[in-house]
Amino acid sequence: MTQLGKPVDKPVTIKDVAREAGVSAMTVSNVLNGRGRVSDVTARRIRKVIEKLGYRPSVAARRLRLSQQWTIGMLIVVEDPDFLSDPFITAQVTGLTNYLTANSYSLILRGIKPSDFRTTGLFQDIEADGMVAILSGDQDQRNWFVRELATLRAPFVLLQEQRVPPDTDCAIIRQDDMDGGRQVARHLLASGARKFWMLLPQTEWAAMRARKEGASQVIREAGAPDIEVISCGDESYDVTYRETLKALDRLTPPDAIIGGNDQMAIAAMKACAAKGLRIPDEIQITGFNAFDIWRYVDPVLTTVRSAAHAIGERAASELIARLQSGAFTETEIVLPIEFQPGRSTRSPS
Repeated sequence: MTQLGKPVDKPVTIKDVAREAGVSAMTVSNVLNGRGRVSDVTARRIRKVIEKLGYRPSVAARRLRLSQQWTIGMLIVVEDPDFLSDPFITAQVTGLTNYLTANSYSLILRGIKPSDFRTTGLFQDIEADGMVAILSGDQDQRNWFVRELATLRAPFVLLQEQRVPPDTDCAIIRQDDMDGGRQVARHLLASGARKFWMLLPQTEWAAMRARKEGASQVIREAGAPDIEVISCGDESYDVTYRETLKALDRLTPPDAIIGGNDQMAIAAMKACAAKGLRIPDEIQITGFNAFDIWRYVDPVLTTVRSAAHAIGERAASELIARLQSGAFTETEIVLPIEFQPGRSTRSPS
């Protein structure tokens, strides 16, 4: 065929790839979709031919053939409309998106306030093969959210939840926040701390609660007084700084402040410095997550290295596996974390 006297290039088809590679079209399809048993040698040969010929599978045809949307929905239930400014949420979304994109899936992202969840139709109209959700609120609220998600009749993955909901097509993926809290408490106790505050946001997150429970468990076992919780509103720098100053004015300063995350810990460091408290000599401070900001403060923050990006990636891989095989590989996945000592705490004596 010609157009204005010039030949028109025909698109490369899966049959062209099969002919060049010396295999069947089904074998090429299996390599593209990660199905079937194809030897490594054959798979490498097919991929080289795909690259050589510049073959690009038709996403539209693929969707029609497999009766899939090739879309994953993500629901973030949080009161703050600026939720993507939270580095922990952003890291999970990034890990999820990168893995889905590499596997030809797209992502629909919705944020919903807990107070609007019962009246909004923002998520029921999402046409997706599966869902991923990050939930906030108390346990009763989150149970209600899960029941509503189950009505979509699509598999879903909950991030940072502590229990697998019964009788649902669901998996949970979380990092070991409770163990992170335990490691922080052991370190502070070994460095001489006996009186503790913990900075927590007003919004209840399952992960934050697990960090507090892990730390409290170790502190109680050591015979020290339980943690005093300082509520820090929306966990922003300004609010956390202000609430820490108020607490220092009305209460005897503790030996150590445990930040629910790094941002809150850094705000507490600045508040303590404003009060003339030397860190770590007079007061020790720890964070949680080890995103880049931990290294930009002086003294360098003691923290816990998060698996947030890996949580998002694993959620994507589990959903794709569920869609391909009909079952999740695991229904409860717990990723390890790593304690990272800095200079905002003393060395264990």
